[in-house]
This record gives sequence, structure tokens and C-alpha cells, in this order.
Amino acid sequence: MAAVKWFASVILFIAGCSASDYSSREFKITCDNGLAVKTNSGLVCGEIRQYKNTTYGSFRGVPYAKPPLGELRYQEPKKAKSWDDYLDASSEGSICAQSITIYGPLMEPKGISEDCLNVNIYVPLAGGEIPRKKRLPILVYVHGGGFTVGSGDSDIHGPEYFLTRDVVVVTFNYRLGALGFLSLNTSSVPGNNGLRDQLFLLRWVQKNGKRFGGDINDVTIFGQSAGAACVHLLTLSPLTQDRSLFQKAILMSGSAVRSFYNYEPEFAATVATSFLTVMGINATDPEVIYQQLLAADTNQYIEASRLLQEQTGLPPFGPIVESIHKGVTRVIDMDPEQLIEAGRGQEIPLLISFTELECGSLKARINETDLPGKLDANSDLALPSVLQTAPNKDELAVVMKQRYFAGANATLNEFVNFCSDSLFKYPAIYTAQRRAELGGAESFLYQFAYRGENRILETLGFDIEAAGHIEDLTTVFKPNSNVSFPEEVVERSFDRVMQDWTVDILVNFMKNSAPATSTVSWPPLSRFLFRYENVVTDSYSLLSLQSDAPTNEMVQFYTDLFNNATTSNPTA
Repeated sequence: MAAVKWFASVILFIAGCSASDYSSREFKITCDNGLAVKTNSGLVCGEIRQYKNTTYGSFRGVPYAKPPLGELRYQEPKKAKSWDDYLDASSEGSICAQSITIYGPLMEPKGISEDCLNVNIYVPLAGGEIPRKKRLPILVYVHGGGFTVGSGDSDIHGPEYFLTRDVVVVTFNYRLGALGFLSLNTSSVPGNNGLRDQLFLLRWVQKNGKRFGGDINDVTIFGQSAGAACVHLLTLSPLTQDRSLFQKAILMSGSAVRSFYNYEPEFAATVATSFLTVMGINATDPEVIYQQLLAADTNQYIEASRLLQEQTGLPPFGPIVESIHKGVTRVIDMDPEQLIEAGRGQEIPLLISFTELECGSLKARINETDLPGKLDANSDLALPSVLQTAPNKDELAVVMKQRYFAGANATLNEFVNFCSDSLFKYPAIYTAQRRAELGGAESFLYQFAYRGENRILETLGFDIEAAGHIEDLTTVFKPNSNVSFPEEVVERSFDRVMQDWTVDILVNFMKNSAPATSTVSWPPLSRFLFRYENVVTDSYSLLSLQSDAPTNEMVQFYTDLFNNATTSNPTA
């Protein structure tokens, strides 16, 4: 059960709603046995905890914004209301509204609420106190989950490994699914509220990071999967170009471009129409639709999102390119590819990665939702999401099927290979290629191909022949809910060496803008010799596209596919 509980926390969970500011939180008159910090909203009382030889402060479930309830449901986040006394920060708050049944009953029910904009802060202590003289670099982590599920909770995102390296770790929740990414292309529901939450959290870190011993001028944002796509988008946003909110970015198994979501307004409109139909909203007047969306309860959103995803087999909501609306600050103002070509974000160093067979760890989900069967019935699913609105999509789908699917019916393994290449591997390499070709800050790319002795996904019944989605994440965050492999077992295995080495890669990048370790040099990406690292053990082998023939051929295939696509957007 513990292993099952761990996996569920990677991507999910269930229901209960809070009605007013902080009604679900506890307060104390004193903080005698804890660790107190004064934030810009009030005092918080955290815990003093221990991991190996590191003593650290843990502050969990701290509101970073006003709960987005009632009229605030689709509004930009607002400053958290100030409180008296000490907020008890010893446990995580509710996670944002999402459906457990999308992935099956993998874990016992966990508190869900729209009152979910919480942040968790972890800081190594010096002599039992928060460091004041030497500020520590800050790592802000954006969780994945297809823009639809997930949380920043420590059951999967345990900060312990980073804390031994003198890093302040920040994890948090943001609005998901229709509450975070539904767009009606109106000022009332413009889309991208999940991204707005992330930006608001980064501003919160600027206001409060020093109070937790962090260096607010040395912030690295790190995302995995959909979280990586968000992080990449944040580097391209017009709201971050002064580099005051963060200075470096890590993209693990995700990219803003040519990836697993469609950012075109046309696609968002189709999703919105389908969602409103499932919700039983038949009005045509935008204001009436808006009021009906406000009146619907949380469970209606959860159920409608579940049904919509069951129809498609894929998460329907995601970030979009926004139109201009009075009173709304645009987070994404142009096609992300155009922004890259224009030089947006090029001064932010990037560390980009993908795993050997990303979708290998998604086999059960792919099989359960019969995505191969859905592809047989709908050729659009044979295409990367952003090409599904291309006028010549049918021609492109034929080309894709000829490459990946040999027979009349797609098989599970064929779909896994297609999924891994098109949704993860190619987008990562393309993103790295464009950075190398266009110049800017030094950036780095690696493939995670380590197959652990104690593979956590295997404890969940996954039969994976290569390193899959999430496996790299478990080497840098401690999976606290998984007790299948006790700490002493991992300590005796080579997995511990890999954990230390992989964490060093990320921390060195945070501190030095380069991931090189004491034992290995690591050249940045170059337009003249495009090389990436293949991480198999606590070392790596340098690969170039020229020497890695299968990858080179795959990249050329997708390059041709995108070059041959016509667009429904004349400005794209």
C-alpha cells in the first residue's frame, strides 16, 4: 500500500472545500517548541527537523495568496490576508482541485480544496537558527501533472537531498485544470491563471525569501514535465525579462514548444466548448457563462474534467497564447517559438533533460485509457499536440503513422515509443538546439538513462525496460511516502551514489550556472558541435547527434514534419 500511496502523490487527489480565509488552518498563541519566522502576512511557526547530519527548518502549508474562492475563482491571485498569532506551519495544506479517478484509486483520500495556494519552505539551519550572515541559493520547484493534477507536497517532493547542499527549497501548489487553465478568451476567464499563481509565488519569494535565509538574487526555478513547460514559459514571459524573479532554469522532461500541449487559442476554444457542454452550460452570453462557472461547485469541476479527459485520454487544459483584454496582464503574449526566435529568455542559463524512455512509466495509464485504440479512431492523436490544429494535419498524421505504427492497429509498445519521442525527447533536443544556435547564456542537455538497483516504479508493478518518466525526479527529491526500500537499503546500493551525483549536477548548476562536478567536466551546448550527456552511472558519455544515428534520424524526421506543417495562425 505504501508504494501505491507514493505513486498517487506523483500526480493526484480527492475532495473537500473550505469556505473562508484560513478556516482550515490552525493558529497558536506561542511558538515555544517550533521555529518562528515573520512573513509579510504574519508569523508562521515551523518545525525543526533532522535528515542525516543536516538540521533544517520546515514551514509547510503557508498561504502565499488569498484563497481563490467565490468571485476570486478566475481572478489573478491577491495578497494573502494578514493574520494574528502564529500560523501552524507543521503540515501541508489542501492540494488544488483534481480528480483521483483519472488515474484510479491509488491512494487513500487526501484533502482537496480550492483554498490551496500554499507554499512549503525548507531551510538548512546554522546552530539551530535560520542563517542570516550567509544567504543561501533558493530553488523554487514547479510540480508536474499535465496541468491537471499534482501538488508540491513532500510525499514525492521531499527536499532532504537538496538541504544537505545548503539550498533553500520552495515547493507550492497552483490552480490546475479548468480552474487554472480554462480560457474563454474574455477578460473574466482569460486562461493561464495557473501561470499567474506561479508568478505570484515568485514575487512572494522576493518579499519573503530573506526571512528564511535565502538569497533572493540567486533563485533557480525548476520544473518537471508540465512543470518544466511552465518554467520554460516563465522564462519567455514579458513579465520576467528584467530577471528579478529568477536567474536560472531547469527543465526536466518538459518544454514550452513542440511539446505535449497545444498553446493555440483555437485549440483552447475547442476545449472550452467541450468543457462547458460536459458542465451542462449551454448559454452563449459570456457574462452568463461566467456567472454559471462561478456558481458551480468544486465537485462539478472535478467530475467534468474527469469526463473530458476520459474522452480524449490526454489532459485537455494547458497554457495558451493570450489575447489582449482590458485589465488583464498577459503572461504569454506570443507564440512561444516566436518568442524564442526573438531572443526572449536567452540570458537565462538552462539545464534541460529527458529520460531514456519517457512513456515507459506511463504504460499502465496508456493501456488503461486505450490510447492506441483512440489513435486508431482519431488520427489527430498521432500528432504532437500543437500540430493537431494545422490545416494539413491529416497528411502529417499519415506520415507519423508510417514511421511509428506498422500495422492497422497501434500496439502499446509502438505508442510508448511514439509518445516518448514526440512528447518529450524531441521537444527537449529542439529546445536545446535553438538555444545553441541562437546564442545567449550557456546551457546544457542530458539524457537520464540510469536503471536503478531499487527502482521505485518497479515497486508499483511497472515493467520498464529503460529509465522512464519520473525516475530522474526520484533521484533528486526524496519520495517520503515510498517505504518499499528503507533508507538503509538504499544507502548500501549504487542508487545512493547516483542520488548524490545527480543532486550535485543540479546544485552546481544553481550555484555556478554549470552542472560540472568535481570528477567530470561538462561542456555547454554549441551550435558547431551539438553534444549532450548520456547519464548512465555517476559519470556520463558525450554524445553528438552526428554519432548517435537513431536520435539524429528522429530529430530530422520531426524537423521535417514541423517544417512541412501549414499553420492556421498566419502570425505563427
